[in-house]
Amino acid sequence: LSDYDSEDLDFDDPSIYRDLSKPMGAITEERAVQFRERYESLASTIQGEDDPPPFHYGTHYSTSAYVLYYLMRLEPFSRLALALQGGRFDVPDRLFHDVGRSWRNASGDNLQDVREVIPEFYYLPDFLVNSNDFDFGETQKGKTVDDVTLPKWAKGDPNHFVRMSRKALESPHVSKNLHKWVDLIFGYKQRGEEAVAAQNTFVHVTYEGEVDLDSMDDPIQRASTIAQIQNFGQTPKQLERRPFPQRNVAKAVKDNMIDFGVIGLLAPLTPPLCVAGAPHRWKLKPTLADTSTVGVVEQTDKAVGDICLVKGQLVGAGRACTLLVEPKKYIRFGGLNNGLSVHTAMLSTRYREVDKLLSIHDGLHRAPIIAAKGSEDGSWIVTGSIDSTLRVWRYDGERLALKATLCGHDGSPIKCIDVSTVFGMIVTGCAQGRVMLWDLRTMTFVRGLQHGVKGDAALSVAINHTNGNVITLVGTCLTVADINGRTVASQRMSEQNAPTCAAATDCPEWMDEGVVAVTGHMNGEIRLWSVNYETSRLWNVHVLTENPLTSPITALRATGLERQDTLLAGDRSGKMAVFKSVQLENMSSDELNEIIEELC
Repeated sequence: LSDYDSEDLDFDDPSIYRDLSKPMGAITEERAVQFRERYESLASTIQGEDDPPPFHYGTHYSTSAYVLYYLMRLEPFSRLALALQGGRFDVPDRLFHDVGRSWRNASGDNLQDVREVIPEFYYLPDFLVNSNDFDFGETQKGKTVDDVTLPKWAKGDPNHFVRMSRKALESPHVSKNLHKWVDLIFGYKQRGEEAVAAQNTFVHVTYEGEVDLDSMDDPIQRASTIAQIQNFGQTPKQLERRPFPQRNVAKAVKDNMIDFGVIGLLAPLTPPLCVAGAPHRWKLKPTLADTSTVGVVEQTDKAVGDICLVKGQLVGAGRACTLLVEPKKYIRFGGLNNGLSVHTAMLSTRYREVDKLLSIHDGLHRAPIIAAKGSEDGSWIVTGSIDSTLRVWRYDGERLALKATLCGHDGSPIKCIDVSTVFGMIVTGCAQGRVMLWDLRTMTFVRGLQHGVKGDAALSVAINHTNGNVITLVGTCLTVADINGRTVASQRMSEQNAPTCAAATDCPEWMDEGVVAVTGHMNGEIRLWSVNYETSRLWNVHVLTENPLTSPITALRATGLERQDTLLAGDRSGKMAVFKSVQLENMSSDELNEIIEELC
């Protein structure tokens, strides 16, 4: 982006974006002229091969100091920034305190500043907030440096700023032009004559292979060269010596008609459970129905406890079971042995029998296990007991190794668990409604998640494996919290058709109309939920109308190959169903005409 002054952003307006074909030093022509004059002046002074080559910029676009400049409000970067400045933060006027001012400095006002932004601008709003209450001092104009001043279009909300920045990054304009920037940083315009023509050359020691440290005999020269490389940045490895291809940005509607040939290209960028090519639409139809038979022996009912779809094979395990999808196994718990057993969940080249007992693990807790969950790859298993304890196990396919015992639910039986190896986190809920977040790497308590409900049991917890958001269903209240515990949105539902379980999708936060959660209800109803970020409320965007399930829903899972376009559901009677997002080519002409009008 280059517009940090407007009240609102129009992502279809090319003027809000920077020129991606130019490095930061060439964005403003007045400053670009000065850099070209510097290059020509340095080139005219070269007398021999041993002289360093000329350059446009004496500073780099990415250095450790720039990273600390942006992230100084977050630990451990705060301590690193203090160490860099000799134990004190830099002069307040030089600190990162205003996004618009930083853009103006880097794009035109400051000859010593050609920095790029860092990835955190597109996913981490926390770096904009002084949550640790550091004293950064006051600027010369008397402004206290605290939280970062945001552009008007961010509406004072760091989360909104990050979402808008990410939407700009994913916009058609940037998608069509980003290859030009990649050419500068990683491609054929990084070095040589093309780099000179593009005004994209830096001090020679920042380039790979330009300095042979091993051949330097002078320790002072060697130390100074290393310090220069560390402090003034490094140009990344050149990946390509030819122009990178332009990304093909497809549109579903062409000449007032649906272009069915491009729908496959649009599918990966479509939010979960939405229609590919029409991401503002939600329509799912049942494509498969079956009855759960795995792990239901000796159950008092036929309820489905977990469900998955592997190569077209629908597998549902019993109420006291959880599936390990990748190993094609399931865990059964709840017995008087205070342990669990591992069984085959489906046929495979290794296992020719379903429900085959593979191993028994007794005495894992001091009381019966009533909840369990495995990681997606099956390498971690977390168990919860009726006595409120949690235990974390490492599973190698045969043996369970205890890694930690976690306590914090104050005697309340554990009701639900989820695990994410992507974010290294465990989420647990108990019968008294407490929801807790634990660190899978350090095996420690992180925080409790607030949901505004007292006394009701936690029915479901689920982790979004794209952004770390946590879905909680406590009583009739559905809540989305971010990985740092802040409530993103919530919605309390009616008790007449109360929710019975919930599941998260992997919808990223910048997809405004994407489905973030799915709930199942007492009468078999299934609802899709999206977030209204302006009101911090969840809104029910769709109810599955064609639904063969009529008993209380007990298991849900969003899945798919390229994207999550498939919803799996199981109920208390043991029935299971697969719902698939409807493709445009299977819609009626009236529906297609409506979509064409909406997209044009």
